[in-house]
Amino acid sequence: MKVELYYSSKQEPAKQYSCDNKKAVDLANQLKGKGVNIKIQDCGEQPAAFMTYNAAVTGPSAAKRAVFGTKGALEEEFGKAVPALLVFDKETDRYPTEVYPRMDKEENKLIGVEEALQKLLSKA
Repeated sequence: MKVELYYSSKQEPAKQYSCDNKKAVDLANQLKGKGVNIKIQDCGEQPAAFMTYNAAVTGPSAAKRAVFGTKGALEEEFGKAVPALLVFDKETDRYPTEVYPRMDKEENKLIGVEEALQKLLSKA
């Protein structure tokens, strides 16, 4: 498994995609401590590549796709106003199998980056 976290130290997340960036980075570092291959990128310092955004919106099945590409979560907000978490099954995969934040039909709610990281930690 490979995980990528995109956030901004210079911009607060939008209200509808709220995330405590410091807590998310801490959770990501805890995952790293458990041996998970994780990339943590501060998009306030260096924006995410378009390829990363494109993979997030086209790779996963529609049920596991993020809010990106919808009104209020566009490419320029990826990792900034909308922190993003990409989860790949294999380290060599080009496209993620899951992307957060996303609307979960089973739980009928938005699953944010922090909640997704906590779930990954509990499985690691």
